[in-house]
Amino acid sequence: MRKYKGFALIVVLFMVFLAGCGSKEELALDSKHKELPDFVVSSSDQIKETYIMAATYPEALASVPCYCGCYAEDGHVSNLDCFVDSFGSDMNVTEWDAMGVS
Repeated sequence: MRKYKGFALIVVLFMVFLAGCGSKEELALDSKHKELPDFVVSSSDQIKETYIMAATYPEALASVPCYCGCYAEDGHVSNLDCFVDSFGSDMNVTEWDAMGVS
């Protein structure tokens, strides 16, 4: 269990590092994905960017175990499940999950 927490911390720190090193260009959701829902659009810029990053880099979030406690109710396995509910055949987001807002 400790190994997973350490790995999750490293992934989060790496993502923060990458965000800090990049230019201040606004992230944009690729048109292949379903539009962001109102519960994301009406949230902070940081939450919007996180949902866009989840759609753009799903493999990064899929490698981080989920600790939100929703496994029993929603079947969450990885951190990706807190943002994306389902993908289409070409890895396009077809449904979003509201857990990432709370």
